[in-house]
Amino acid sequence: MIDVPLRSFGLLLGLGFLTAVWMGARLAARYGSDPKRDPERLYDVAWWVLIGVVAGARLAFVLINLPHYLEHPLDVVKIWEGGLVMYGGLILALVLGGWKVKRLGMPLWRTADYGLTAGFLGQAIGRLGCLAVGDDYGAPTSVPWAITFPDPLPRGSAFPPELAGVPVHPTQLYLALAAFGLFLLGLWLLPRKRFHGQVVAVLLVAYAVSRFVIEAFRGDALARRGLFRAGATPEDAIARLAEHGVRVDPAGRIMDPDRYRELLLQGVEGIRPELLLSTSQMISIAVVVFGLGLYLVLGRRPELRVTPDA
Repeated sequence: MIDVPLRSFGLLLGLGFLTAVWMGARLAARYGSDPKRDPERLYDVAWWVLIGVVAGARLAFVLINLPHYLEHPLDVVKIWEGGLVMYGGLILALVLGGWKVKRLGMPLWRTADYGLTAGFLGQAIGRLGCLAVGDDYGAPTSVPWAITFPDPLPRGSAFPPELAGVPVHPTQLYLALAAFGLFLLGLWLLPRKRFHGQVVAVLLVAYAVSRFVIEAFRGDALARRGLFRAGATPEDAIARLAEHGVRVDPAGRIMDPDRYRELLLQGVEGIRPELLLSTSQMISIAVVVFGLGLYLVLGRRPELRVTPDA
């Protein structure tokens, strides 16, 4: 018998997907153009959305960390260890889902409105998988709601060993709560929208804004990449650590985690890289511009206007 472990990361992602599909079918029965057929057709769309979410999110993470994956190509498939950029998943899911919607003859923007709303409910659950595996972790902090990961870490954890036992921002929960808030916003907007596509545009802008803010509390600067602050680049941090006798290997791994934790708890500055703008924050700015433009364009199309019988 093959021993295949059931990991909480994959389990919660799967649960999030199934919940989103269930909710999407319920919303399709209420807001779809064909309440009898749309819930069933949505199941076909959901599989393409799933492919887009997983493939797009992983591809984006690989591209951001391309040097590592060029040296370790087999690591590309290790999704169960974390390493997803949800902007990539969101973009490819919208593309593939939209393609399938058109193939099935469903109205694109009308379907996208309730589909994206349901999708954020699934993301809220899936983000708990990030918490379980220690991915997308926060920066060290002293806020009362900080969380700590156990030392030693569980096998397969994506959380850095040198931060085990150090209080950090629960950014995974921030992201989950933001996604759930977007789900509720979508539910509120669906019966009140003035044109089809309005919910999509609003949710895209709201997601980008929330993501931009939450990124400021993240601690995985090296994984996210972007524009580093002057004097706080990875090279600067390594040099500062060397001054305190902490060795860092060529891959950026801390070789003396106990000493590193001591420095963190003492509040020594300059030993962690700091981003001025992360890659996701730069994408957030572009998504805000795109979402606002989409709102204006779709709002001017008379065929998308919502009428009492539409």
